[in-house]
Amino acid sequence: MNIKGCYLEYYDDTHTYLVNGIIVPSITQILKIKFGNKYKDVSDQVLMKAADKGTQVHEAIERLCKTGEVEDLKEVKNFLFLQKHYKFEVLDNEVPVILFDDDGVPIAAGRLDLVLNINGETGLGDIKRTSTLDKDYLAYQLNLYKIAYEQCYDVEIKFLKGLHLRDDVRKFVSIPIDKELTWKLVEEYLEKES
Repeated sequence: MNIKGCYLEYYDDTHTYLVNGIIVPSITQILKIKFGNKYKDVSDQVLMKAADKGTQVHEAIERLCKTGEVEDLKEVKNFLFLQKHYKFEVLDNEVPVILFDDDGVPIAAGRLDLVLNINGETGLGDIKRTSTLDKDYLAYQLNLYKIAYEQCYDVEIKFLKGLHLRDDVRKFVSIPIDKELTWKLVEEYLEKES
């Protein structure tokens, strides 16, 4: 896929991103600088089960947004409830992005969950199925996606939202925009890698 004059490739089996043939870290890898491995104390079996369920929910919501197909999952029904209640429209989902430094050099890549429209304004949303919603982590993640999305698609992002969907939980949470804090994390990552 071509984005801003760069060719982005993604290999799902190894979770590897390449920009113009060069491996770049994922945005998630940059987040590990601050948050480490958040799930290091959770057993592999529990993690695998949670990852499978998370993938199932994400894919079901992606199909819903693209085809209108409603699957019989609580999280999908709760997503529809939130969409109706908060009056958001999904413009796109599973959108690939590249994060560039100030010189236009690719730093990282990723794929964001949702591009939303509320009252004519464009924003980003991320779906979480975790037992508790880590708003600090989500703030860094969504702010990195915001910067990358604006760089790639020349669209100003006005808001960031977390969608917490897990069984009967359904929350639509505002996340503050903080570009400076986010760039500090990027700089820390680049210093560590150089």
